[in-house]
Amino acid sequence: MTQHILVKDAMSYDNYTVQANASVEEAAAALQKHLLPGAPVVNERHELIGFVSEHDLLRQLLESSYHSTSKATVMDVMRHEVMSVKPDDSIIDLAQTMSQVDKPKLYPVVSHGKVQGIITRGLLLKALIASRAQG
Repeated sequence: MTQHILVKDAMSYDNYTVQANASVEEAAAALQKHLLPGAPVVNERHELIGFVSEHDLLRQLLESSYHSTSKATVMDVMRHEVMSVKPDDSIIDLAQTMSQVDKPKLYPVVSHGKVQGIITRGLLLKALIASRAQG
């Protein structure tokens, strides 16, 4: 039964994204508000263009506090290479990937270049537990 669960069955459809032109402070506040370790970065058309993590933002906030640099934007600190998944991907395959130590804890769910939502380790665990309880 579990092998038939798709990402779209377990993902959060809340669009926790950050705009590329947002300030580092705005992005950090958004991550804190939603208790997320990072977020997909989108352009004005809501297309995925990067990913920013708490680590990326923390590093920039520390650097700017020491050097009084001008306000950085998310575009300045984001990673351009993003690991994402599709709504119809298997959660078993994703769980195997996410169980590796060096893999992200959160993936953007993307369809036709646009962010549809996110999937986290916690959401995967919830779906797997619910599936086992039903089966």
